[in-house]
Amino acid sequence: MSCCSGFFSATECTKRSLFLVFAIFFTAIYVLSYFYTSHHLAALPKSDDLHMESEKSLLRKIFTNFKQISGKENGDEKEKSGNKATPTPTQSFAFIINEEQKCKDRTPFLVLLISTTANELQHTNAIRKSWGSEATVPGADIVRLFMLGSDTEGANRDVLLRESEQYHDIIQQDFLDSYKNLTLKTLMGMSWVASYCSGARFAMKTDSDVFVNTMHLIEKLLRPLPPPTQNYFTGHLMTGHSPIRHKASKWYISEEEFPDNRYHPFCSDTGYVFSGDLAAKIVDASLMIKYIHLEDVYVGFCLNAKGVQIASPPHSLFNIHKVPFSPCAYNELITSHHIEPHEHIIYWETLQEKKHTC
Repeated sequence: MSCCSGFFSATECTKRSLFLVFAIFFTAIYVLSYFYTSHHLAALPKSDDLHMESEKSLLRKIFTNFKQISGKENGDEKEKSGNKATPTPTQSFAFIINEEQKCKDRTPFLVLLISTTANELQHTNAIRKSWGSEATVPGADIVRLFMLGSDTEGANRDVLLRESEQYHDIIQQDFLDSYKNLTLKTLMGMSWVASYCSGARFAMKTDSDVFVNTMHLIEKLLRPLPPPTQNYFTGHLMTGHSPIRHKASKWYISEEEFPDNRYHPFCSDTGYVFSGDLAAKIVDASLMIKYIHLEDVYVGFCLNAKGVQIASPPHSLFNIHKVPFSPCAYNELITSHHIEPHEHIIYWETLQEKKHTC
């Protein structure tokens, strides 16, 4: 029976004939190519084998990237609840200024991570001369680092480079230095500790407008803790706080960013202290936690993801407001907020002169 009789129309017959011709043609080419390639590869030297293997590897990578782009790998079906998603990775930002050798051949007792900007040079210089001095507490090895992002206007760029050369206490990455990127700044500091100073026993994150009584911090809070200290995190504890949904607020968070009604417990970003091992754990958690700009809240998310319970400090050690100055009051606290550059120096010098009179 002819293909064009009975069951098929003339048009259908023509289509099927063309398909059959092309199928036979490409099958023949494939078979010839296979035998030729097999024979040729058998005679190739090992370097060519490695070349072919690298090509296969490249193809695998291309396929993997395609799957990631198309959202079919690593569970990229985006979750509708919770705050898990791919965050902005800290690895995508490069260091402009770094101090890779800061902890070489030493294991600091305390690393001070002080968030600042290029416009706050008076604060940084005052801190160097007061509570942030690396020699301020006898017998305690302290490392001081000021954390900055990049200023698009290049403000004080030359001054920063000179201070970095002189003091070796500045780290800076190429993300925009803004309020919205404070989480990136803190993750930069955590990543630095994890990468370049993993032996540090404790670290403290604070801001350049915060006075820190490092003597009281070390002598009354940290030194009494038994080594090795792990999963230790403390500061001004914030619990039961809800997201602010008013768009005009500085602390506004949309339901898309965080759909739940309660934040996990966290510590105010004015000053919190943690054991050195937590730096790497927080950075690791950040790879799974959706980025939000509220730095202290975000760190609380990371701690929760790692199952870390925040330790409640003794009452009023960490203050998120400015405490009126008196030597007796400041002898018994760790942080006081909204401090002017000259006050850092005056308060610290007064404490050193009158620390035994209360």
